[in-house]
Amino acid sequence: MYRPLPGKPFLYLLLSIRQLISIRQLIKIESLTPIQLTPVQSRARMQTMSTTATATTVVRVPIVDATPENVQPFGQLIGDDVANPGLGIPFYQGRVLEGQNIDFQYTGRAVIRTAKILPGYPPVLWLERHMRMTQLFVGLGQEPFIMVMAPPNHPKAAPDLDKVQALRFPAGHGLLLHLGTWHDFPIACERPVVVLTANSEEVVEALASMEDAHEMNQGDVFKISLPQRLKAEIHLELV
Repeated sequence: MYRPLPGKPFLYLLLSIRQLISIRQLIKIESLTPIQLTPVQSRARMQTMSTTATATTVVRVPIVDATPENVQPFGQLIGDDVANPGLGIPFYQGRVLEGQNIDFQYTGRAVIRTAKILPGYPPVLWLERHMRMTQLFVGLGQEPFIMVMAPPNHPKAAPDLDKVQALRFPAGHGLLLHLGTWHDFPIACERPVVVLTANSEEVVEALASMEDAHEMNQGDVFKISLPQRLKAEIHLELV
C-alpha cells in the first residue's frame, strides 16, 4: 500500500482505490486462464507415453515341469533313470546297470564348473546358443531349477519367441542341450540352487572376457539382447 502523503489525504485515497482495482482485475484474469497443454503438446505427450508403453513386448511363458517329451526339442533330460542302458562292461554285473555315453560334444578342452543361483523370477533379457558344444547343466542338492529355451533354428540370427518354453527340472536332474538350442542361464525357484555346467573352455573364456553385459558373438557364444534385438522380454508365470 502507498504511504499517506502529508497534507494530501484525497490523493492518497484515490491512488489506493486505483491500485485495489488493478489487483482485482489481475486476479480475475488469472482465474479465467488455467494453464493447459496446447493440442500439439498434448498429442506429443500421448505419443511419447504410447511409444514407451509399447516399446517392449512382454512374452509371458508358463513354467511347466520337465519331461523327456517336452525337453526333446531342446535337448536330453538327464534324470534318475539310466540313459541308454546296456553298455557291455563286465565288471559289477548284477548290481550296476551301465549306460551308454551321453552325447556331450565340445571343442578344444572340456571344462566343468559350478555356479550358485539365487532365487527369483527375473525377466529374461538374454538368450544364447552354441554351435560347437552340447552344453550340460545338472542341478545339485535338493532344489529344482528352471531353463528358458527356444529350439534350434540356425542359421537364423534370433530365436522364435512363439516356441519359447520354461521347464522346471527336479533336484538332481540335468539337461544336455542340442547344438544351437537358444537358452538363458538356469534360474532358481524359491531357494538357491547350485548347478554344475560342462562347457568348452572357449565358451567360459569368452563369457569371462566381457567387460560389461552386451551382445556377443565369439568363442562359440552367440548371445543376444532380447530388448535390443527383438524389442521383447520374457516373463515367467507360475501355474
